[in-house]
Amino acid sequence: MEHEEILTPVRLFRTRLRGEHARNLEAAFGALLERSGVDPATNAALVAEIRRLEALLERLGRLERRWRWARTALLTVAGVGGVAAALWLAGRLGWAQPLVAGWVGGVGGALCAVALTLVFATVNVRLRSLRAAIADADAERDARERDAWAMMEPLNTLFRWDSMAEVTMKTLPILTVDRYLSEERLGQLVRDFGWSGRLGGKASALVCQSGAVNGNPWVIVELLRQRWQTRTYVGNRLITWTERGPRGRTVVRTQLLTASVERKEPVYARRKRLVYGNEAAPRLTFSRVPNGLAVAGGRDLERAIEALDERNRDPDDPFTLLDNPAFDAAFAATDRDDEVQFRLLFTPLAQQETLALMRDTEVGCGDAFTFVKHGRVNVLANDLLDALDVSASPRLLRHYDLRAARRQFLEYGNAFFRGLLFTFAPLFCIPLYQQHRSHEDIYAGIIDAGAPAPLELESLVNALGEARFRPRGADTPSLLTVAVTAQSGADLRVEVTASAFHGHRRVAHVSVRGGDGRTHDVSVPWVEYLPVSRTVALGVCPAGTADLDAFTRGLAAPAWRDRLRALGLGTRPLLFRRGLAAFPAR
Repeated sequence: MEHEEILTPVRLFRTRLRGEHARNLEAAFGALLERSGVDPATNAALVAEIRRLEALLERLGRLERRWRWARTALLTVAGVGGVAAALWLAGRLGWAQPLVAGWVGGVGGALCAVALTLVFATVNVRLRSLRAAIADADAERDARERDAWAMMEPLNTLFRWDSMAEVTMKTLPILTVDRYLSEERLGQLVRDFGWSGRLGGKASALVCQSGAVNGNPWVIVELLRQRWQTRTYVGNRLITWTERGPRGRTVVRTQLLTASVERKEPVYARRKRLVYGNEAAPRLTFSRVPNGLAVAGGRDLERAIEALDERNRDPDDPFTLLDNPAFDAAFAATDRDDEVQFRLLFTPLAQQETLALMRDTEVGCGDAFTFVKHGRVNVLANDLLDALDVSASPRLLRHYDLRAARRQFLEYGNAFFRGLLFTFAPLFCIPLYQQHRSHEDIYAGIIDAGAPAPLELESLVNALGEARFRPRGADTPSLLTVAVTAQSGADLRVEVTASAFHGHRRVAHVSVRGGDGRTHDVSVPWVEYLPVSRTVALGVCPAGTADLDAFTRGLAAPAWRDRLRALGLGTRPLLFRRGLAAFPAR
């Protein structure tokens, strides 16, 4: 099936796609609302009552704070008055020197008595009344919220893991989104396009999304990555000594000695990547990182063009300047290794639209994207994608307030679409990528069945929460990796290994020469990070549906019990997510 090519993503988003997607989201939410049977007027009345109770709680809270302030002030007055009276009485009885006059003691005693009377007879009574009213209003508000959640349950259960994907694919038919990353989809990228299946370094996949663009496979993965960095630890020691001063006097000298040591420590960062496979220009490798020249322009861009022109005149340099030097300087893929194939991708139209994409700072991410091509594998990242929760989890859409649920659905849906569109935008600007449909019959459709890929398994166990797998004594986050130990069809028994570090406190002794001419040991506390790990077994099974209710009903069937028994798994699911379910191992 032929789809419209997206060759001018910035212009199309502004003129058509943004409005069209907003209308599709409105229609999708309206259809879900109609199916749910939730009455907007009844929900609005109940939410209005909740808001009234919240406003009442705010007013009562302000009053309670004022009365507490008044009690503090009265107790202060009582304390000062009582002290004055006590000092006068002590002087009168001869227990101490008279410090205050008689009238001061009398006034102080009177103030103390009046203040304490007000505290116990009025303020405390009022505070008890206010606290009882606050407790009643709080309990009533909670009860109304429970009623509102119950009222919205029919709609909230209709939000599925693929709700956003369905609307996105309607607006942008060139893009398909899988239910989850399967071994089949990952196999396409690894087997047919040469991807390693990993993104380098020590990392764990937190979230995955996958699909195809016009028949070519893609994966978006959010990684928690661990690397080592050098940290400088500092210690101090104060020394003193004596020496002869002027006229033979003894002078005491002091000096603060400082020492430092450098040690490695693990640091963690999250980053999302898009991996896209396309057979166009299969021998070409290049990379580009943001440089701001497309937006800055002016003399900065001119200097960059002049530098490229100088390279272009060097007969020993294989680099050849494009006819559009502004694009060449701003895109800055100067490490390209095949000028012919680079020009096959970046035609004059592709250069023009890529430059327009980099110059746009209103609807897209502007110049803030990286683009690395290595043969048939393309890896992209940008700030817009990093800020987006790509999980499309139903929890992002659920609410007890219908109007708030509608707003969340529309806002997240628009952000999801915009984030995906402008992550793919550098690829859309290249006509050859959309014209090149490799293995069309294999890749054209959505893949929503089969065994999950290793990256998807990591994503699933991370969704269970790191705390479930954390090793004893871990002082750092854990990287979760998954190994399949048994398989029955698409159902898997896996071992989850959590790898972290325990920090052991150490002390280094560094010799430092002091002003007294002697060498002193300065203690420098530092932390040595030693690896710790823990392995936990569980099972992962494709549910065959993204609908939680349908999955829950299906669990009662004998076929599910047989599937779980085959791998030695418990029958109570730990998590249902994107059509996959996790079960404890027996």
